[in-house]
Amino acid sequence: MASSDVSDKTRRQFLKSAVLSGVGLTAGRIRGLSAPVDSANRPLALVSRGESTYRICISQTASPSEKHAAEELQKFLQEISGARLPVVTDSDKPGGNLVLVGNSTLVEPFASKISFEKLGPEGFVLRTVGDRVLIVGGQQRGTLYGVYTLLEKFGCRWFTRDVSVIPKKSTLLVEPLDEIQKPAFEYREPYFTEACDKDWAARNKVNGSSMNLDESTGGGFIYYPFVHTFYQILPSEKYFGEHPEYYALVDGQRRSANAQLCLTNPDVLRLTINTVLGWMEQHPEASIYSVSQNDCEGWCECDNCRRVEQEEGGAHSGPLLRFVNAVAEEAAKQHPDKLIDTLAYWYSEPPPLHARPLPNVRIRLCPIGACEAHPYEDCKDDAYFMNHLRAWSKITNQLYIWHYVTNFSHYLLPFPDFDELAADIPMYRKNGVVGIFLEGAYAEGGGGENAELRSYLMARLLWNPSLKVDSIIDEFMAAYYGKAARPMRAYFDLLHRQVRPAPRGRGQHMWINTNPGASYLSQDFIAHSLKRFQEAEAAANDDATRMRVRKARLSIDYVRLVQAKAFEVRDGSYAPADLEGLKENFQSFMKDVRSFGITELHEGSKLSEDEERFNNRIKPYPVVTLENTLMRVDLAPELSGRVIRMIDKRTGHDLLRRPDPGERSYPNTGGLSVLVNSDYLGRTYEMTWEMEAQTEPTELRLTSAYTNGLKASRVIRLRKDEPVLYTETTLENRGDSALDVVLQSRCVAGPKNFEESSISFRRRDGKTTEHKLIEAGQEPRGAETYDGTEQPDGEWMLSEAAPGLALVNRFPKDQVSRCFARWTGKTDNSITMGIWSVKHSLAPGKSLKLEADYGIRRTIS
Repeated sequence: MASSDVSDKTRRQFLKSAVLSGVGLTAGRIRGLSAPVDSANRPLALVSRGESTYRICISQTASPSEKHAAEELQKFLQEISGARLPVVTDSDKPGGNLVLVGNSTLVEPFASKISFEKLGPEGFVLRTVGDRVLIVGGQQRGTLYGVYTLLEKFGCRWFTRDVSVIPKKSTLLVEPLDEIQKPAFEYREPYFTEACDKDWAARNKVNGSSMNLDESTGGGFIYYPFVHTFYQILPSEKYFGEHPEYYALVDGQRRSANAQLCLTNPDVLRLTINTVLGWMEQHPEASIYSVSQNDCEGWCECDNCRRVEQEEGGAHSGPLLRFVNAVAEEAAKQHPDKLIDTLAYWYSEPPPLHARPLPNVRIRLCPIGACEAHPYEDCKDDAYFMNHLRAWSKITNQLYIWHYVTNFSHYLLPFPDFDELAADIPMYRKNGVVGIFLEGAYAEGGGGENAELRSYLMARLLWNPSLKVDSIIDEFMAAYYGKAARPMRAYFDLLHRQVRPAPRGRGQHMWINTNPGASYLSQDFIAHSLKRFQEAEAAANDDATRMRVRKARLSIDYVRLVQAKAFEVRDGSYAPADLEGLKENFQSFMKDVRSFGITELHEGSKLSEDEERFNNRIKPYPVVTLENTLMRVDLAPELSGRVIRMIDKRTGHDLLRRPDPGERSYPNTGGLSVLVNSDYLGRTYEMTWEMEAQTEPTELRLTSAYTNGLKASRVIRLRKDEPVLYTETTLENRGDSALDVVLQSRCVAGPKNFEESSISFRRRDGKTTEHKLIEAGQEPRGAETYDGTEQPDGEWMLSEAAPGLALVNRFPKDQVSRCFARWTGKTDNSITMGIWSVKHSLAPGKSLKLEADYGIRRTIS
């Protein structure tokens, strides 16, 4: 909506909401900066009936951003009132009515009452003195922000790059001003494509590295490089061949991929210091340099790194922070004004016991496992993160946050996190956080769910967390959706009621990789959402608004499309219920997505990849059923020989988890399957199974050949009159050279009552283990590996795999070297139980076998 399209009624609504949302209120008074308002205590007529006696005055030596501030003030005052105020410099020695923009010789009589040191680069003062208006702040961005704040008082808003509200008033009065503002956070970055326009970013006072801010907008908080830099510091292709000791020792091997560096190796420290100093010389525009872990696990398990971890209370962050501090200490000697950044992320999230960040080190704490539906302090699933946040805030006053504000597996999926944002940005400030990066959908073309509104709201709260969120949302929707604002707000509230706690809502949880089958996206919710969108499209009175409504509706269309992909077993086939209709809807949907310039639906995956996956995978797969008196098993040989259902005939319960159709590998995921790997962490060899002629109704035989000379065969058999499925996999090397191989058999269950589920077994040393999966105060996910004397003694059990039923896995002890379990209770309950064979260097002509039983046991008589 162009500014000229805003009606008088809408302008009045904006002025009212400006007061409600706190525009013009002081973001924070600073002791010693306040000065009395001019004794006249009267409004100044900046413009009267379209004419002005005022001039805008800047210093002859004004910074580029101060010059731009004057230009922006001139531009928007003219757009509002029709009056064009001349811009002059202090060298002209102007008299009369002036708007003093930035520090200049004409500000000097008042400068003793302004502490520029306390204002910093972004703070500013708005003050009326006699007939003059002072907009004075830090040279970098402070004065520019002061100009935009004054314009906001007149009703100006810059909601998106294309949608702004510039009111029309022939008379502009400046009420008496004595206001000081500084940002709540030194670093403020909403990381959506829609937030990367430099003018939008400057006008909304965000200063992130992605915002293309140049000298006219005061630059930004520039990173180099941005994150996950270990392999940039020591590229494995350059160093690993001669120096594998530079890289993490993981599971007994030095790893050059999908792992980290050895952070106690002195040569790694020396090379890292040299690299970082080189970055500082080559990229002086940056203010912060990242020395941070790769985006994976694989921390170093060498004796020295483990020793440091133990000294630091068992925290993986111990070796990391000691290493980063050592780099920062050397960097400060040559570049005392530069900062070093690292992550408290994933395995390094808990803080160390003794190490403390140096003054030039910034820790970015990442709540990657948190529920994003609720304020963190109110959600049981976020208690673990709040403990980490409080612990870090006790040991540093330089804490940054890397917060997540989208669904990275499904950018378009409805993501009702506005209540959480409204509570947690102020919560971060209360806990001493000084910088926030809010990661959203950042692909070319943007298009993340509610990206425009979310970017605008975050920008406002990052500057002043005390603003009234509902008023900001109403203000945005009135401008962005016009006459369709009411039904769009109704949809917004309906969506948030799915996650708000009772009695305000249904209390569902949500995470950053929730799939479209999530319970908060019920059919009832979708039906009501479609009604709201139909009302919004009918209410929209121009093409631009209709397009915005249709773009927002893509979220619901996407959910319906993905849910329609759900495969069912029917008439010997595994396929979606309406395959032809699904194909047609998919093509139509992808056409709509492209019409909005969207290039990605998932992080790092182009639309063409989605189309390729759909065309290759979404088709019927033959199903073979094995059945005895107690158990029915369905297999899809073409899906990696996968067992897709394991049904207890006495109760009708399926003990295997039903995969969500939004999973990336769907439908070739979950169930009971076997894998061939090079080692316990190495690559997986692709398998294409072929079914032999079935001679018994309770048995199936499969074979698979590999291009590298490996040949596998598999037997899957129901034991007679027992609820037990026997599997046997044999791997033979028919090639010319030895190959490192290990077999893995795994089963994925989906317990309904996850909080009551546990893994139990007798260990090989005779002790017993019972591992409750969900613990109060902990993240509702986890992983365990059991090896040596701690692994199951030939049998382990998952209780409550289905109501009243346990899943029991038995295996020959001499064939298995370790067992592992991975589980999550995030929206869609899942637990994977896996066993590994002994690792072999399989010589030509030799074979390897792994047997496993999967049985059903009643736990309630």
